[in-house]
Amino acid sequence: MINLLVSDFYKIKKNKAFLICAILCIIIGALMVPAYEANLQADLQYDPADHDYQEALEISLQTSAVWSLKKFLPFNYSALIIGIFIAIFITSEFTYGTVKNTLSRGVDRSKVFLSKFIVCSVAALLMQILFILMLVISGSIVWGYDPHGISSFSGVIRVVLTQLLAILSFTALFTFISTAIRAYGGAIAIIILYTTVISTVLTAFSLIFGFGESARDYWLGGVIYKLATVTPLPGDVAHGITVVLVWGILSLVIGIILFKKMDVK
Repeated sequence: MINLLVSDFYKIKKNKAFLICAILCIIIGALMVPAYEANLQADLQYDPADHDYQEALEISLQTSAVWSLKKFLPFNYSALIIGIFIAIFITSEFTYGTVKNTLSRGVDRSKVFLSKFIVCSVAALLMQILFILMLVISGSIVWGYDPHGISSFSGVIRVVLTQLLAILSFTALFTFISTAIRAYGGAIAIIILYTTVISTVLTAFSLIFGFGESARDYWLGGVIYKLATVTPLPGDVAHGITVVLVWGILSLVIGIILFKKMDVK
């Protein structure tokens, strides 16, 4: 297992996709706040009786670096970038025959899968930390860290830790998807569908037809918003963590079982 981890960490270090995706997390995290502030200021130029002006004014009274976590983390942009990296990294192992060569030496398949998950988890945590850090830095510059005094240090730490736990669950799911598909185009397509489209569809169904919100509460990509606020409703944190853990554990278990039965060519 140690040899597998050393080998996979070396591949991560040399992987250009990891560097590119890490830089994207930095750039997107840094630009989201000023871009949103520019849009707010544009709306504040409307007539005070206009709905857009009133909505922008209400939002401007809440904005802060801490608020930016609640606003932008549920978009799952960092999860999408991380998912694309994992898809490229793992599927390339099948494409170039690396996995086949490893298995031909008699290495336990569960160890191979877990090694991929562990190294991808380290990379994912680093990218998520960079994304959150850039949100906080840019939010502090544009809006101030917490000018309204609504957050606590423990609340911010809880938000960060639960988001890191969620990204580990995403990593387990993306590792499972990439191992099952083994083609980076298909894996990336499913990851995009999961992180962006399905949550949007569930929200749309809820708004239009009055149902779908409950399903979104049990969707990994849908519970992020419950964990991204420093002032959660009673039970939201426990519910969100439970959903995150269930998705992560199921992804690992099913992924290992599938990989053990898979015909690797």
